[in-house]
Amino acid sequence: MTNKPGDNLENQSPNTDAQGNDDEHIEDRKSGKKAGRHGQSQESISTIVKSFPKGTHVTAAEVYERAIEMGYELSLSTVYRNLHRLKADGNVNTVSGDRGMRYEPAEEGPDHDHLICLGCGLTIEFIDDLIRGFGKSVAQRKGFEHRSSRFDILGYCGDCRAKDETYRLKQVIDLISNSETLVEDSLTSLRQSVDLIDSRKSFKAQQQMENTIARLTEAVKLCQQALAVLPKSTEENA
Repeated sequence: MTNKPGDNLENQSPNTDAQGNDDEHIEDRKSGKKAGRHGQSQESISTIVKSFPKGTHVTAAEVYERAIEMGYELSLSTVYRNLHRLKADGNVNTVSGDRGMRYEPAEEGPDHDHLICLGCGLTIEFIDDLIRGFGKSVAQRKGFEHRSSRFDILGYCGDCRAKDETYRLKQVIDLISNSETLVEDSLTSLRQSVDLIDSRKSFKAQQQMENTIARLTEAVKLCQQALAVLPKSTEENA
């Protein structure tokens, strides 16, 4: 989920709202009823978190904005406190990254892990039995009784990598390097073909030359990929 403009509210202190108020009550403007303290407040915040599409990971500011849209009157500090309590009670899970803490409902179902983009904040859920087994194995080696484990894998998504010029230049160099290796192998293969022909081993020489053609064809494809990935210079774009 992309961040909304309200994400800058994350920088405010969780102890007070924008007006310095510290009201634990949540009031529904539509019904005029207050949600009360603690338990009912948590239930209201939990309902708001669950109102987002399944698989969405939201910030406290996004929960606050959704609450306002749904007609609740509350402070951002109330959202922070109730999310903290919901986390402590096991009703929400947290996902952390460079772009701050995000929340998701703790629903029944198989445990899952997350891929988190450090560039845009994209969070992708996935299930991998190999990783799950790794967590259990580490716990056993360290003398822990394994109950559950979760992994947040940090990196950059395909879109962010494509926009990063440094990454693209590295891709170009790798493609050219691989192409160069194939050309060098092809030269060696051609020399071997000549030796086979001199030895009157035409059939083996033919196979060797066919392999050489395949290598050179792949080398050309890699060069074409490198040209497609190579960023245009600012002079060319001007």
